[in-house]
Parts: sequence; structure tokens; C-alpha cells
Amino acid sequence: MKLFLLAFVATLVWRADARGAEFTVTPGSDLAKARDAVRKLVAEGLKANVTVLLKGGTYGLPETLAFGPEDSGTEQFSITYAAATGEKAIVSGGRRIAGWRKGEGETWTADVPGVKDGKGYFHQLWVNGRRAIRARTPNANAAQPCWQLKGASLARDLKTHTYAFAAGQIKDWRNLTDVEAVVYGNWEITRKRFEQVDPATGVAAMLGPHARPHDAIAAGAGRWFYLENAAEFLDQPGEWYLDRQTGVLTYWPRPGEEMGTVEVVAPALTRLVEVKGTPEKPVRNLHFKGIEFAYTDWTPPPGGYLGIQACHFTAGAGWDKAEWARIPAALRFDYAEGCSVADGAIAHLGGCGIEFVTRCSKCTVEGNHIHDISGNGIIVGGPKAEADVPRDCRIANNHVHTIGLDYAGAVGIWVGFAQRAVIAHNLVHDTPYTGISLGWQWNPQPTPARENTIEWNHVHNVMNRLGDGGCIYTLGLQPGTQIRFNHLHDVHRSPLCQAAPNNGMFIDEGSKGFHFERNVIYNTSAQPVRFNQCARDWHTWKDNVEGGIAAPVPGKVGLALGCDGSSSFIEAPHKPELDPEQLTVEAWIKLDEYPGGTDPRRWIVNKNRNEWDEGHYALIVERDRVGAYLNIGGGRQNHLMAVSGEGALKLNAWHHTAFTYDGADLKVYLDGRQVAATPINKKRKPGRTPLAIGRRQDAYNYFKGAIDEVRLYTRALSPDEITAHFANPGAKDDKALAGSWTFDDQAKLSEGAKEVMDKAGLEPAYRSRLVQPTK
Repeated sequence: MKLFLLAFVATLVWRADARGAEFTVTPGSDLAKARDAVRKLVAEGLKANVTVLLKGGTYGLPETLAFGPEDSGTEQFSITYAAATGEKAIVSGGRRIAGWRKGEGETWTADVPGVKDGKGYFHQLWVNGRRAIRARTPNANAAQPCWQLKGASLARDLKTHTYAFAAGQIKDWRNLTDVEAVVYGNWEITRKRFEQVDPATGVAAMLGPHARPHDAIAAGAGRWFYLENAAEFLDQPGEWYLDRQTGVLTYWPRPGEEMGTVEVVAPALTRLVEVKGTPEKPVRNLHFKGIEFAYTDWTPPPGGYLGIQACHFTAGAGWDKAEWARIPAALRFDYAEGCSVADGAIAHLGGCGIEFVTRCSKCTVEGNHIHDISGNGIIVGGPKAEADVPRDCRIANNHVHTIGLDYAGAVGIWVGFAQRAVIAHNLVHDTPYTGISLGWQWNPQPTPARENTIEWNHVHNVMNRLGDGGCIYTLGLQPGTQIRFNHLHDVHRSPLCQAAPNNGMFIDEGSKGFHFERNVIYNTSAQPVRFNQCARDWHTWKDNVEGGIAAPVPGKVGLALGCDGSSSFIEAPHKPELDPEQLTVEAWIKLDEYPGGTDPRRWIVNKNRNEWDEGHYALIVERDRVGAYLNIGGGRQNHLMAVSGEGALKLNAWHHTAFTYDGADLKVYLDGRQVAATPINKKRKPGRTPLAIGRRQDAYNYFKGAIDEVRLYTRALSPDEITAHFANPGAKDDKALAGSWTFDDQAKLSEGAKEVMDKAGLEPAYRSRLVQPTK
């Protein structure tokens, strides 16, 4: 073995060993020099494996670390860049911001070199490894974190694009052309900067050049939005603003952050690593092991970000696929064979994570923690040409979460045109849109995509912002493709979502030729599986579990729905009998703890979005009280309630809760007796959204504890009947019974479904390392 030590002063020390060549680098070293040293061995002809060991610490990159055919291993000998055993090596595209001084109020400021001269402007910031919030309004933690546009108008010649805002929402802010409007469409977002504003009329002209978007994504009346990047928005801890004109960075520290000791990092690179061979000379047998890749930025086009799907956007004037582009990834591979990124982390990024694009084959991403990312997590797929699609790539045992933080159309793992890709044993969660996406052709015409496999993945807590997706999303004809043994649950529907439903699996346009087997799907805001411009019989199906499962715990009678306060719930699709004019809702509940915080309410059973929406009805708890809501007429002013006095509910004890409405009075019952009443005397109108148990129907205010024996009646039960149901928890023989949820069928899960729920996700060897609290 030869051991080379690349110190800060680039001194080399080596020793010989027959096992191969090993370089050791220390923090502060130039990794490009280590690469060049290896390059010399490649030029001489590799005679053994080569390893470059990175000692623990941070390796700042002044520019993208590029690898070409001259850096390639061979079929026989590998080249590996690896963190030293037991040490944390970080390859960083960031620069540390120092020189902090006290600013106005609670803020601190620092000068960022180069910014006022047009260099080094950035869009993200991290403090002690935690992403700070680019100053925005409404605030991200506000009760209503978005507003709704009054309208938008795009000229036919695309020369002007205006947005219309409500009174008081826009002002002539300083550095106006840096302020962005972030607008949520159905399955993607738009980011546009301001050019001119008229606060008196609420009309703003947006910066061009402009493009014509899909109607389902375009800004328009009723679309939810927030505003970002004005000094005037900086009004709470964790927010920051960078003044392009002065180069001054302003930050309001979070509690416990001492600006004299914190590490503040701003991204300076868009791409950290680029591996690019040629058709004749691909890069072979090059590996990265145990390394954390962190801190990148991405600057959108001058006309803003006009999303198409999955962090693709139009760089032209319209919807022509020839003008589509994709947010770049921190690590990119083209013309690579047998390369890998394993057992490390990819985090703190302003773009996407890692991508294998043109003519990559037998490449692997395995055992990585991929999180805190503005765009997509993992990407496999390139040009549509048959010769150029990735082949035989494996994406396995990765923990992918908290992605799409700036571009909400992001997905955890995206596979476009690919052949024989295997997506296996990944844990994917906390995404604003889809978990895993497969395909990129919106009809069943032949493409190179085929024989791909999605298996043994655990995907949950997805669709937290947008719509028209699910845990797994598919497109196009892909013969021989298998989707099997996946555990898919907790698919949400955000208040920001205004159109298509969200599902466990959304089998979209042209999807054809798949085999679906033993997928376990439950807790979805709409039907577990949905088809659009394709059909169930275009595929084969075997032993899938589609809905009807929730987290079972011991109940008042048999089993109950266990609610964790953050993700557990079930929904029943809308049907007229679940929305009667007069009604009774009852449920047994057991609280683990009293709800607290700024909003101490939790929804037990409800329908039709939230308490400000027409037709909403709800049985709720508020701290230690029980209550009920009705909305008759729509809007905040028609939110009606009846709530018990304090001290009504005890912890860790079963309580019978109920409310009735007979067209005159809203009455609340606890353990068989009336505890509150409000006269209303209005005829309620039905809604059309699902009934939810365990959370507010629009995906907020999750219940924590257990819920059992939920029943809905199409009349107001009498006080005596309510008392009788308290005395006999199993009673449900009334002819007016419209719905009953007992949760006892959870015990009937097949052994196959139980196996999927136990084994899907990370394999045991990866779970203890990759599943842990993160910043």
C-alpha cells in the first residue's frame, strides 16, 4: 500500500503496501489535488484499488469537484473516496459568514463580501446546521400562512403579467425586484419577482420574461401564495434577509443562538460533484462512501420559476417539452458505469440532491440520509433516446425526507425514462408532493422505459402542500415494471390544494403494463388508488390491501384508532348520507395528554375542511373541554360552537362524547349528560369533502390518544338515547345510522400485509444509523 498525506500545505507522505494505494487527506486540503494525484496513477495504469480517506472535518470546495474519464477506475480496480472510519467528513459548497454585529431590535447583521458587486448572492442560509427562513409574509408559523390571490392576467403576447392582491398586501418595498410571490398551483408552484406595484389598486406587474403555464398551475384568483425576500418581512426569530445593494445580511436569532459562537453558512456553489464520462469512455468503478455532501444554492431564471412537475420548469415561453429544464442536483453523473454513493448524507441544499442522467448503468445510491433539500431528493432518468437512458441502477436503503422546502413540486425519488431501475427498501416521508414518481410520458405510446421495480419501500406523510399525487405516482407505458410490497400511508390534503385528490397510488396518464402486488395502502385523504386516462385492467393485480387500515390500539370495545398527534387519521369518502341536515355524531375518546400550544384544539370527527367553511361539522376537544362546531353560511362569521366548561375530560380515561343538531340547538354531551348548548335555528347545507377521524379534515389539528366506536346518525338523538349509548358502548341499532367506525377489523390483517408493514423501508442494518432525530 502507498499512503499519501495531503496536508493543508499540500505535503505528500507515502508508504508502500502491496494491497494498493491509499491517500489520506485532512480538513483544509484541496480535494482537487487529491483527485489529481489519483489521476496520475490512472494515467500510469491502475494495478490495484485506490482509496482516498477523508479525515473528519469540513472540506470546502472553491468550485465543482469534477471527474472525467481520466479519473476512472477500471472493471478490475476501483477508486473510492471515503470518510475515515468513525469520522464525519463533510464536502461543502458553503462559506461561513462571520463578523456579526448587533443590529436594530433583535436582529444582527454581517457584511457578505462580493454581494454588492454582483457576486455571491444566495437564496438559503443555515445556522448551526438548521435552515433559516428567508423573510416572508405571512409567516410560516402563522395560523394562516398563506393568502389568496384576487386574480392574475397574462397578456397574449406574453409581454406583461400582473397579479391582483387584496388591500394592504403589497407595498413599494425596498429592493422591490428582489421580492418574490410564491404561488401554489395544483401539483407545482410558481415563483415570480415584482417589477412594479400599485398599493392603491393592489395590482402588481411581475418581472419577465414570461411564459404561459398550465391552467392547473397558473397564478389566478383564489390561488394561495406567500411573499418572500423583503427586509420589511423580517419580523420573527429564525428569519433572514440579504440586501443585494449593500451586501448586508440581517438575521434574527432563534432562542439559544449566541451570534458570537454560532456557525452561519451560506451556499456558494450550485453543484458539488460532477462525474461525466463520454460515450466512448465512461467513468467506471468510482465510489463515494460515508461522506456528507452539503450546502448548495440555485438561482432561478430571470423570469422566475414556472414549475411543470417534479422540479422541472419551463425555460421558454410555454409548455413545449424542448424548453423544459430541471433544478440541478448537488451531485450529477453522466456516462457513468458501476459508480456509487453510499453510507453518507446529502443535505442542506438549495437545489436537488443527486441525479444519474445520461447513459448511466449499474450505478447505486444506498444507505444515505437525504434531507433538508429545496428540490427533489434522488433523480434517475435522462434523455428519451433509447441509447441514453440509465440502465440497471439501484436506489436502496436511503432515508429521504424533508425535501421540497423551496420548490413544493418536489418528490423524494424521481425516475423518468429508465430501464431495470430498482427502487427498494427506502424510507421516504415528509414531502410536499409525491413520495416516489415513475415515468415521464403522458400517454401509452412506447418509450425506452421498462422493467423497473419499486419494492419494499415505506412511504408516508406525503402530499403536505400540493395535489394530484400520492405515495407512488406513475406515467406511461412501462412493460415488465413491478410495484410490489410497499407500505404506503398517511397521504394528506392541504388547505393549499384546490383541485385533484391525493391518493396512496396515483396511476396517471398512459400508465400501462405494471404488475401491482401486496402493496399495503391506508390513511389516504382520497381513494387508495386512482386512475386518470388509464384503467385498472391495463395492469395486473395480486393481493393488494387498499384502505381500511389504521393504527390499532386497545379500545373501549375491541380495538380503537391510535392517534399519534401528527399523522394518524382515517377518512371516509363523501356521500350524501354523511352530510344530513340534522345529525348526531358520537365517539369514545381517551386522551394521552391535554392539547396545548397556540391552538389547543383537536378534531375527533369532522367533515368539510375547517370551521370557516360552509357545511363544516365537528366533534372536538379543547384542552380539557369537549365541544362541537357547525358552519352554516360559510366564513368566519358563521362559525358556530358549543363547548363544555373546564375540567370535563380526564387523562388516560375513556369518555363518551357526542353532539346533536336538530335544526334548532347544537348540544354537546359528555358521558351521557348534556354539558353545553347553543341555539342556532338555521338549516345547515351539506358539503362535499371527506369525513375525517383523528384530525381536522384539511390536514391540521391531529388528535393524540385513542378514538373508538364512532357513529353518525341522520337525526338528533334524544338525551335518553345518548345516555343509553354511554351505558352500552356497542349500541348502534338505530335506523338513522349513516356511518359506523369500530376499528376492530385491524386484527384481520393478512399475514402478507403484516409482513409488508414489518419489512418495508430500511433493512435492519440501516435502520439504527439512518433513523434518528435530525436538525
